[in-house]
Amino acid sequence: MRLFLFYCSVGLSLFSSASGISLSIPVEVTIDVPSPAWSLKITSIHAKANKLLIICNAQKKDGLAAAVMSKAKASVNIPSRFNKLTRKVYVTGQKWNYSKGYKAVTAEDLEKLLAGAAKIYSSPKPLTKKSFIGLTTTAARALAASKDLLSRVVEIDGIPQIVTEDFRPERFNFAIRDGKVIRVSKG
Repeated sequence: MRLFLFYCSVGLSLFSSASGISLSIPVEVTIDVPSPAWSLKITSIHAKANKLLIICNAQKKDGLAAAVMSKAKASVNIPSRFNKLTRKVYVTGQKWNYSKGYKAVTAEDLEKLLAGAAKIYSSPKPLTKKSFIGLTTTAARALAASKDLLSRVVEIDGIPQIVTEDFRPERFNFAIRDGKVIRVSKG
């Protein structure tokens, strides 16, 4: 079955490449931000009244950064059938409006704006500690690696493993029993 699906996906890919038909198009958003500490994420995209409503979130990372005007960018792919729709960009998480082409909005504004809109893209949910519970050691490590996150096994069947004592807030620490993750901590 997997082999069949693989050949189907390769065939579809070759067909779309050979015929010049693109199945998805990129949606890119760039805004001016007050410092390089700010990042931008496209959280969802909706279709409403022949418009593509692109919802982004600007977020400041922890720590210090120079107060220098910078650009924050985000990009996702959506089905190509939405290519002709007029794009409107809305940004939450900030109050400035340095550049044209987008509107800063609140959660209340978004609720009104998105009433009756069809969702065509939603950003994947970030991994949490619960994402790993019940997975095998290999599957848990692969899942963390797929999101470019650090992970390690700190306990196997109640026996602590030798690990470094450095603290990394983004790293997942797995406690394993009978080959499956039973507890996760970060650090």
